[in-house]
Amino acid sequence: MAAETVKINFAGMFAPNHPVTKAQKAFKKEVEAATDGRVKVRVFPANQLGDYTQVFEELRRGTIDMGLITIPSQFDTRLEIMYLHYLAMNYDEVRKTYMPGSYLFSTMERLVGDLGVKFMAFEVDGFGGLGLTKLPENIADPQTAKDVLLRVPPMDIFKVAAEDQGFQTVAVPFAELYTSLQTGVADGWSGGSSMLNYLQFRDVIKHFVVTNNFIDAYGWLASEKLWDKLTPEDRKIVRDAALKYALQSIDEAEENDRVHQQKLADKGINVVKLSDAELQAWAQQARNVTWPKLRSRLTDELIDGMQAAYTMQQAAAQ
Repeated sequence: MAAETVKINFAGMFAPNHPVTKAQKAFKKEVEAATDGRVKVRVFPANQLGDYTQVFEELRRGTIDMGLITIPSQFDTRLEIMYLHYLAMNYDEVRKTYMPGSYLFSTMERLVGDLGVKFMAFEVDGFGGLGLTKLPENIADPQTAKDVLLRVPPMDIFKVAAEDQGFQTVAVPFAELYTSLQTGVADGWSGGSSMLNYLQFRDVIKHFVVTNNFIDAYGWLASEKLWDKLTPEDRKIVRDAALKYALQSIDEAEENDRVHQQKLADKGINVVKLSDAELQAWAQQARNVTWPKLRSRLTDELIDGMQAAYTMQQAAAQ
């Protein structure tokens, strides 16, 4: 007897022309072709099925089948480990740190799995940086106080890191960030890639500092209920397709960073690129000063595990 068609409702966060949504649409075509129509995928971009926190809850319940979304931490603060600053400093390190078999990947599989959701891959959207309306003279030194009030996302990982780097911080909802930068409520912000700074804040920021402080990444997720419906063959097709486009996202993110840093410069924005030595100083500051402060939130196990994994990765690269 022919297998019953499995229909997948695939939730996304971004506009139809965004690279992440394009990856979802390419995944749809590939999966439907590879399964000879046994699996049908319908993509819902632009938060049509709810914001990422709602989608994650529905994935847990099995009322949404798949999502390519920010992974929220309201059910487990340890999930914020994916935003820990300086897990990687460049794209060569990203290709090792965010891949299957890495400590970070295996940790996310386990933590997300414990919540009843299948983690399949990281979608990489680019390195974060600092969009500023004013630039302190000592911006290259992560250990000195800076006369800049920096908006950070509502996570200790961002707040503690920024304050350890000498910034004052302020909590402003993202929806109000543009106006806050415009009116001086904040002098800058951490949490966005060069692409996001160009697309949404190029008319209000004057400087973009390429700090590579974190990777803006999302999760390819599936509900356990969907997984139970799929045959082993179709599970492999779905997982392999997700990983294929996740890997492509790293190359695309690297190119997008390059292109949008140039677009910011063409717009008249001062793009500050830290040297390798300066970036190394920022990374060492994060790992030696900030990471230990996050042990209570992320646990000793995860901090020690990431430190050991990074040390091994660096030793292997030499």
